[in-house]
Amino acid sequence: MISHTVGIPWRLVRLGCLTIYMLVWPVSPAEAQQAAISGTVVDSLSGLPVIGVRVEAARDGSVIAATVTDQLGRFALNVPSASYTLLFARLGYRADRRDAVSVAAGSMVTLTVRLLQQALVINPVIASASRREEKTLDAPASVSVVDTRTIAERPALTPVDQVSSVTGMVVANTGLTQAEVVTRGFNNVSSGALLVLTDNRYASVPSLRINVYNFIPLTNEDVERIEIVRGPGAALYGPNATDGVLHIITRSPFDDPGTTVSLAAGERSLLHAQFRHAGALGDRVGIKLSGQYMRGNDWSYQDPVEQSERAAEIAAGAAPDTLRVGRRDETVERLSGELRLDWRPSDGTVWTTSLGANDALGNVELTPLGAAQVDNWRYYHVQSRINHGRLFGQVFFNSSNSGSTYLLRTGDAITDRSQMWVAQIQHGSLLGPGVDLTYGIDLQRTVPRTDSTITGRNEGDDAINEVGAYLHSEVELFPNLRFVTAARVDYHNRLENPVVSPRVALVAQPGPQQTVRFTYNRAFSTPSTNNLFLDLLGGAISSPLLPIDIPVRLVGVPSTGFSFRTNCGGGLCMRSPYTPTDLGDENTYLPLDVTLLWPVLVDTLLGRGYDISAIPAPTAAQVGTVLMMLDIGSGRFVPVSGVADIPPIGPTIDDVLELGYKAVLWDRVSLGVDVYRVWKNDFIAAERVETPNVFFEQATLTDYFANFMPADTAADLAEIIAMVPAGTVTPQEARDPWDVLVTYRNFGKVGYWGADLEIGAMITRSLSVQGSYSWASRNLFPVVNAAGDPDTIPLNAPVSKGTFSALYRDEALGFNAEVRGRWIARYPLNSGVYVGNIEAYAVVDATVGYRLPFAPAVTVTVNALNVLDNRHREFIGAPEIGRLVTGMVRAEF
Repeated sequence: MISHTVGIPWRLVRLGCLTIYMLVWPVSPAEAQQAAISGTVVDSLSGLPVIGVRVEAARDGSVIAATVTDQLGRFALNVPSASYTLLFARLGYRADRRDAVSVAAGSMVTLTVRLLQQALVINPVIASASRREEKTLDAPASVSVVDTRTIAERPALTPVDQVSSVTGMVVANTGLTQAEVVTRGFNNVSSGALLVLTDNRYASVPSLRINVYNFIPLTNEDVERIEIVRGPGAALYGPNATDGVLHIITRSPFDDPGTTVSLAAGERSLLHAQFRHAGALGDRVGIKLSGQYMRGNDWSYQDPVEQSERAAEIAAGAAPDTLRVGRRDETVERLSGELRLDWRPSDGTVWTTSLGANDALGNVELTPLGAAQVDNWRYYHVQSRINHGRLFGQVFFNSSNSGSTYLLRTGDAITDRSQMWVAQIQHGSLLGPGVDLTYGIDLQRTVPRTDSTITGRNEGDDAINEVGAYLHSEVELFPNLRFVTAARVDYHNRLENPVVSPRVALVAQPGPQQTVRFTYNRAFSTPSTNNLFLDLLGGAISSPLLPIDIPVRLVGVPSTGFSFRTNCGGGLCMRSPYTPTDLGDENTYLPLDVTLLWPVLVDTLLGRGYDISAIPAPTAAQVGTVLMMLDIGSGRFVPVSGVADIPPIGPTIDDVLELGYKAVLWDRVSLGVDVYRVWKNDFIAAERVETPNVFFEQATLTDYFANFMPADTAADLAEIIAMVPAGTVTPQEARDPWDVLVTYRNFGKVGYWGADLEIGAMITRSLSVQGSYSWASRNLFPVVNAAGDPDTIPLNAPVSKGTFSALYRDEALGFNAEVRGRWIARYPLNSGVYVGNIEAYAVVDATVGYRLPFAPAVTVTVNALNVLDNRHREFIGAPEIGRLVTGMVRAEF
């Protein structure tokens, strides 16, 4: 529980009263005398005049005067003296407005208005596809943009709420603010496959390299736009951009000064307060301060493994009040803020420094080992970047401190104080007419600091250094045909060889608002810290018959890989904690023959009340040995035929061919079609058990016991013994001789086809609709598992999904309404301990906003997520998601 006491100075109270007085005081009839408002409307990018813009002067929800700009973009309105809201709208441009434009009798106000080109959010300026500004139609990639106006109209707890209906996005919500997000598939628990940036800074948690969106300290008021690049981006962004880029770009204090305050409250005891204040100190310095506090009650979920372990601990004497196993607190609470300073030492130069911090005071977060109770996990960043013409450089530092976070299945603490340092520089130049180059260098160092709770015995030898360099070129072959190439080389100090990422594209423009592109991209993901250095006890196999538990340990793959010995009696070798002293000890390699452990079995059973000391030890010919692998999802053992060595872990390489078409038709219809083929090489799947356990074969053991006891007794006793793991087939490199190892491996090659379709239409100047459909040719891929047997790996995403939205905006009334829907087909999921099927579901969201006519700086919004309350589960191990209705009041000054 957090308590805050805030004293409000009387000066601020007087200022607030004065502001409200000015906003709501009516205009008297004596003021209603003629005046004029004139100006020019120009394109924000080119500076050229925009023809045919409808300009309206509105007051109290009614249009008082209207006109259209002429050939030079000029307009003039004659109006009674008063304060007006000016509305600017033209197909192909983002609608704009100017509030509180006051004109006195007999006077004239002159304005210059810059409109950003936009047709249904089709062709805005983006920076993420080529790491420089360009129109989306010109981009050699499949891109989408969520614009400023849309972001302001949708209350959001995290940036994920703004992108869930974007074409190709796979969003699996796991709570109020928690989600696993990728583009086009291969989602996972604790996913980091999507490269998430905020103002060009990596936003993932350092070392763990996972995207935790409720750790990003930005408020909704900070965000100018969100750019999504579907498909690989490694040629420009380097490693870990195989599945696309999500880039959150914030508002400049120079371009967007003022103060914004919002307060939202709603179901699940939700409270969300945000503020942003920005302004200029003279002509050269701008400053922005923003912050938020959020609290709510998450949907409930009872993990049966947590409850079973908790009951066992309490039965063993643990105190329920202090026992952390299974102790969930479903309160979601966070506090964050960011300070930004912009300095413009000269025209065309901006130096920006930002400091941000987020404190996740509490929530439940899924991990590969089960859920974790987040408790005061703090995330910090410091960033300094400079833009001068086409020169861009930055350095930033990310750090996290996991506080008192712990795993709910074991109660073990998670300690993470990892750090990341990054330096980047980029420049661009023209070599001549139609030849444009962009080039740069990236350096980063990641240092895990886990107090041995995550990297265990690898702590101190787990730092990762990476260096990359890239060159991107665009050559105009003809006025409507461009040839785009890029190449990047990356060095990783834990990999044997550098990785090369090429990119080739042909971009044709058969018409002024049409683009056809054909691209080839190679991208790669480097092994994560966990892939290489994980060393964490994840649980244990216990049984009433076992004198000791067999640990289940999660480990990274060493530089040598893992190899299994096959020279014990001509076959596999096993190790066991029950090795008789006359054969050696727990480190001794034994033939795959459980009958060697018979003396220990006799002693163990005697201690449990079963006396089989009179039964002679069987031979391998009399009682068989079987291999079974632990399924960490179900907790059961499944038969396997063998094992397979694990080579040193390497990067995952994606080769992608894509054909795309994007167009604005008749200036009111948007169309985008992407068809792609993916070859994913050396795919690193979620961690799996790689070491089988050795068991007595039940059938032959029953037959053997039947020689010495009644058949029923023999069957019952054999069934009990056959459930007990007697040893483990472990690799030579294992530090723990008989632990069950859960680790990673590179699989071979998997491939699939996919397609994204999006279409939008502007029905009227106020009403637009959009829809999308995404398809993948398969969501299960055949592979060879640890035992050398055929197996499958899931896409962890549906083969079919669709979205739909309808948006109505009335600028004069200050009213907006939007309905959004998304449908997800049923699909299998296998990630960490979470295995099962996600059933098909459909969700409808709705937003309604209204600007108060008597206080045009104030907007009231009602937002309903899952408005029909279709309770559904979007990830195994997560709660069923229900309806969430919130109301928000937002004021701008």
